[in-house]
Amino acid sequence: MPNLSPPRSRSRRAFVILNPAAGQGTVAAVRLALARTFSKSDDASGDEAAYTIHETSPGEAIAKRVREAAEQGGYDLIVAGGGDGTISAVANGLVGLETPLGILPLGTANVLARELGIPIDLEGACQLLAGAHAVTAIDAMKVGDQCYFTQVGVGIDAMMIRDTAREAKRRFGRVAYLWTAFTRLLGFQPRRFLIESDERFVRSRASQVVVANSGILGQPPFRWGPDIRPDDGRVNVCIVRARSLWHYITLFWHVILGQHKQNANVRYLTAKHRVVIATTKRSLPVQADGEIIGETPVTVTVVPQALHVIVPQDAEAPA
Repeated sequence: MPNLSPPRSRSRRAFVILNPAAGQGTVAAVRLALARTFSKSDDASGDEAAYTIHETSPGEAIAKRVREAAEQGGYDLIVAGGGDGTISAVANGLVGLETPLGILPLGTANVLARELGIPIDLEGACQLLAGAHAVTAIDAMKVGDQCYFTQVGVGIDAMMIRDTAREAKRRFGRVAYLWTAFTRLLGFQPRRFLIESDERFVRSRASQVVVANSGILGQPPFRWGPDIRPDDGRVNVCIVRARSLWHYITLFWHVILGQHKQNANVRYLTAKHRVVIATTKRSLPVQADGEIIGETPVTVTVVPQALHVIVPQDAEAPA
């Protein structure tokens, strides 16, 4: 079970950060759902709105605006409406604060929402925020001066994210990601990696290296591995060494069965402090929370219990 606070009956005032370019839903639909659910709140006042909506713009310092709203604006709840990238940007403004984050999952993958058992449908997510809920503390992965909360990946996943067009994501959702991943996988040769995990050094040829704070791989029940939780004070390093079509077929089969560790082409490490990923020849792109953040080498620092998030009262750790 995750570490849950006592149930909260209602939130008083919410500051909603909404990404109008998110892959799912429309701004009008989000506004309507918020108005419908928050108007039913016992704490809603006719003199003062129960929430304020702010639509993001390209290049905006979202974390700074969120921090100001939490510390000076009188809001007891900050809500991120968008995909994992938007949620990550908003969450950065709340790291180290008691103010909880609410999630409206409007993206293509919505990995963090799925990991925490948050309703994926808009109405259900709004009802959770406006109604009774619990709060859990999750860990973060810090790269440079930014925190991330699901996965930091190098390899096929980063190429997939880099090369999938926004319009394709809007039209085809996860299928667009899968098609791009398939095309990048064709002819891809594993690269040489040097990985440091809490002062343990590993050299390996791999097609994918993932530092996972969240286990979900795209959509349940697919996961990067067993026993990966966002609230256990550590991250899991998954090294995928598959080289042929047969290797990927057997890996896929073990993933379906939840038998990741029985596959000879997957290796796992754990870290409570730091992970460093480097490539010995050409640099590879790095993705974090579904956004490209640079190239290798990359250093990931574990930040335990960095963020408080609203979850259902009966939330359980992922199977």
